[in-house]
Amino acid sequence: MKLKYAIDLGATPQKVWDWIGNSQKAMMWQTNVTKGEILEQTPNMIGTTFRETIEEDGGSTEMKGVITDYKENKVLAMHLDGKYNMVDVEWHVEDIGKVTRLTAYFDIRFKSVVKILSIINRPILKKKIMDQLQGEFARLKELCECDD
Repeated sequence: MKLKYAIDLGATPQKVWDWIGNSQKAMMWQTNVTKGEILEQTPNMIGTTFRETIEEDGGSTEMKGVITDYKENKVLAMHLDGKYNMVDVEWHVEDIGKVTRLTAYFDIRFKSVVKILSIINRPILKKKIMDQLQGEFARLKELCECDD
């Protein structure tokens, strides 16, 4: 399932980047990520591995990830692999004048039984994910636009 979500934020690209590139700060607006840990960090960030705990609907699962692209204040891409799915995420930060546009691309591929259920419930699942993204991005907007 491929999804795209974009939002314009009244903040500098550097401030937006700090909220997406800093895993501890990202957990303040990403509602289902409850724990994150860098396993091995590379000098240029590409190839850096990490682990996240995702909690949803009363359960939790662990996902391992690797950063696949990194251009500070511009692009952060990662591949995550867990028990139920694999996700490729790309965050693009773009200075468009008075605002910064943040665009996120998601490619979610489900595994095993969840794959079958995701095909059957695709419209419901897509709406649930988009609703979650809308809430998370609204929270990110608040955080980016508040005065420090």
